Amino acid sequence: MSGEGSGSEAVVLRAGAVGDDPAGVTATLTDAFAQVREAVEAGRPVVVVLAARDLMGQGDPLDAAVATGLLGMVRTFGIEGAKPGWRVNAVAGGEDDGAAVDATVAMLASAEHVTGQLLSVGGANLGKLPA
Repeated sequence: MSGEGSGSEAVVLRAGAVGDDPAGVTATLTDAFAQVREAVEAGRPVVVVLAARDLMGQGDPLDAAVATGLLGMVRTFGIEGAKPGWRVNAVAGGEDDGAAVDATVAMLASAEHVTGQLLSVGGANLGKLPA
């Protein structure tokens, strides 16, 4: 899990591939939780970037486990942090959607009243069945 941002900027977490080690799922989710908790305690918004194919179960099973775990974390932080004003959201996109993902990250980082949401960009996975 790689994180970007400093000071009062948004923290952007990008899920990476876990590989073949199931322990990597636990390590990645634990690291993400710690980074999000630190950010919200500092009053910084968080945007988690996920691969759409992992959310749809079209990628590696361990990567899908991480993606769905991160999405659950985003939604939980959104619910639990609504009153104190925590802003934790997720963006999902395909491999060719980099510009759209970056624009959506910037929008969510500055959105004051959006939390716990997943925004999917691009249309590469609309209506696709796993191969």
